[in-house]
Amino acid sequence: MTRRYAIILLTVLLSILTAGAVTVSPRIFRNYTAANGLADNGAQTIHCTKTGRLVISTKGQINFYDGSAFSYIDPIDENVYALPEYHGNYHLYFDKYHHIWLKNTGSVTCVELITERFVQSIDDVFAEFGVKERVLDLFVDRRGVVWLLTANGLYSVETKRYIRPRTGLNLQDLEIYKDKYLMLFYQNGMMDMYDTTTGKRIVESRPYADSDARLYTASSALLLDSTKVYQLRNGAKEAILMQYDAPTRQWSELLRTPYHMNNMAKRDSLLFVPCEYGYWTLNLNSHEATHYEGLMLGNGQSLETDINVIAFDRQGGMWAGTETRGILYSKPYKHPFIPYAWGTPTADQLGAMMDHVNQYPKFRNRNVNCVFKDSRGWTWVGTAQGLQVYRRESDLLPQVYTTKDGLYNNIVHSVVEDRDHHIWVATSYGISVVLFNEDDRVHYINSYNQYDNVPNEVFVNGKAILLPDGKIAMQSLDHVVLFDPTKMATLDNDYPFKIYPKLIKLMVNGIDVNPTTEIDGNRILDRALSRIWGIALNYNQNSITMVFSALNYFRPQQTFYRVRVLGLDEEWRVVSPFSSPDMVDKDGLLHLPLIALRPGNYTIQVQASLAPDVWDTKPYEWTIEINEPWWRSVGMFGLLAFVLVVMAGINLFYYMKNANLRAMRNSEEVGLINRIYSFVDRCNMSTEVLEPVVEEYTSTQPDPQVELDEDFLKIYKKIAPVVELERKKKKMTMRRLSNAAGMDAKTFYQVITTNIFKSPRPLIKQARLQKVERMLRNTKEPLDVIADKCGFISANFMIASFFQVHRITPEQYRKKH
Repeated sequence: MTRRYAIILLTVLLSILTAGAVTVSPRIFRNYTAANGLADNGAQTIHCTKTGRLVISTKGQINFYDGSAFSYIDPIDENVYALPEYHGNYHLYFDKYHHIWLKNTGSVTCVELITERFVQSIDDVFAEFGVKERVLDLFVDRRGVVWLLTANGLYSVETKRYIRPRTGLNLQDLEIYKDKYLMLFYQNGMMDMYDTTTGKRIVESRPYADSDARLYTASSALLLDSTKVYQLRNGAKEAILMQYDAPTRQWSELLRTPYHMNNMAKRDSLLFVPCEYGYWTLNLNSHEATHYEGLMLGNGQSLETDINVIAFDRQGGMWAGTETRGILYSKPYKHPFIPYAWGTPTADQLGAMMDHVNQYPKFRNRNVNCVFKDSRGWTWVGTAQGLQVYRRESDLLPQVYTTKDGLYNNIVHSVVEDRDHHIWVATSYGISVVLFNEDDRVHYINSYNQYDNVPNEVFVNGKAILLPDGKIAMQSLDHVVLFDPTKMATLDNDYPFKIYPKLIKLMVNGIDVNPTTEIDGNRILDRALSRIWGIALNYNQNSITMVFSALNYFRPQQTFYRVRVLGLDEEWRVVSPFSSPDMVDKDGLLHLPLIALRPGNYTIQVQASLAPDVWDTKPYEWTIEINEPWWRSVGMFGLLAFVLVVMAGINLFYYMKNANLRAMRNSEEVGLINRIYSFVDRCNMSTEVLEPVVEEYTSTQPDPQVELDEDFLKIYKKIAPVVELERKKKKMTMRRLSNAAGMDAKTFYQVITTNIFKSPRPLIKQARLQKVERMLRNTKEPLDVIADKCGFISANFMIASFFQVHRITPEQYRKKH
């Protein structure tokens, strides 16, 4: 037998002696695969972020899990950077510069957490870090500081200084101790410790001899816990787990296996080590190791698989990433419900104890599913419409509890009371418990289903019993379920952890929003939704739906939310899958619609809890600003005010100008009216004797500067009576005169102003000639008498004037009339 085979045999024997018997894990797991949204069933790494969200790497993809659904991003060739010095398997790092680094054999990809997108040029990131030469390998310590291995040495992005590692040895891993001492782990098992301040090597150590070193050169994984460093090293087939105590500088071997161990995770005093066949647990106090090769699924199936990674979420739930079976989840507490299938001794024994139950009872002359009277004297009745309780025999109507109050199903088959006087109810879907306060008032209803290991099947009418040891048995179609209420950590929701809501989805006007989404030319987000705390939207982008997750992997259907929208409603509102199924779905997600928001600022406050009356966490806050439309913006109001001021100034200018014009016109009109009065008076009261004027006999054409227009002569006859009348009323206006003349104001004004300043002689002459006509017709007085009475200077001038108008002499006129 060669030395190599002897070592392998010794390793197997040590593993058996150390680990003891191979067993099935006591945990019950739920399986998530590509059918649930994973990019691939090969889960390589799992990391729980500070907010509680899970980041899972598969075959190069980065998956995000928000408690309800998976999403993932896929790299392209341009996203991959070659790392010639890295020979290990998938390794996921989070740095303090908002990056995720995913290493695989010979390469690395980088995700920018601000946008949750793969970095297009990793060279640019390295240049920002201060390194322009070729990077051979990359590491991130527990503080999030990036270390880059180049031909010049190991570069710290934080200090911008180089550490000179050993040459000729492949550097596989590193970690920082006490924030000062850099520990470097090489392929041959050598460990060097450097003082990062001076750059000097202060410790060099090796856990095993050269013979062992050759066995474990393939890969390394580290876990720093206080003063101890746990290192897992793999070879071609075998693996070893070691512990380095920093204060004593001593190595100790903890476990060897003839197969690969893939990673480590610490929970309390246990170290979980996923491996090629299930996983190991190592008690760090006693160093007792236990191997769980089989994993029990919720459906009762046992699964044997290679586990790549184990991680724990903020609630203490365990997540296992497998090579081909997706990821497995186990709750932080042991399932309280134990189902025993018919045919097993326990099921048969418990079933026999309930054979006496009447499955078809009546209550008050009606058929019901079950009737139970508790220690308070209350009567509980299971019906197809919910759970009814009559607190007094005289009660005519019961109090009814349904799915709105916390039941998973309204068809109640059996009821039983535990020793703490809580009421347990079996339905067609799940088991519920009615919890009471000290004053016998109902606190709330807690429910359990298949995710709590309750068979997903109908329970049998009346088949529920309290056993002498305080346990309860309930019979379903194919099982008898046994549980101990006194040992249920989930009964009163007194958990050592809290849940916190997180915005996981945003819709604006019905459109899913991500950093690349534009609506009406407006980019809503400039980074990933997980990295912002508010948005500003246009006035027409005011219908919003927000989806929140409490990241309650443990009991999503028992998630309660308290929400309010400051700026819209100041009151808190408590909602749950039971009371508000339209807002909280069966996966525990809160859907908050905000429809037709008016312009303004709104602050959404959300809390999450596992109980409807426990709100002791700081609210998650997210702000929304709805901008005013452009025509109602401050700038537009300012512009409008400016325009109004300018227009008011212009109006004032023209008003004053028009006022002056009106004043001038009124003054002119008053003067003109006075002139009309004077003109009419001259026409009516003239006593002057008409004498011949030279122009009347020498000019062949009438002089327009002297002679009155025919139009004026016509309108004068019409307005003269009006002038006399309106003068007495003192209401004379040019418009009144123009109306009397039957002429528009403008033409009337022109005719008047053209003639009113001329001599009224023609009108006087015309009036006197009309008097001459009357005397010729009515009297026989001689012409010289008529001329004198009518104001003519002589009979000849009268005869000439009369002839000029009538073309006959006065005598001829008298004879004709």
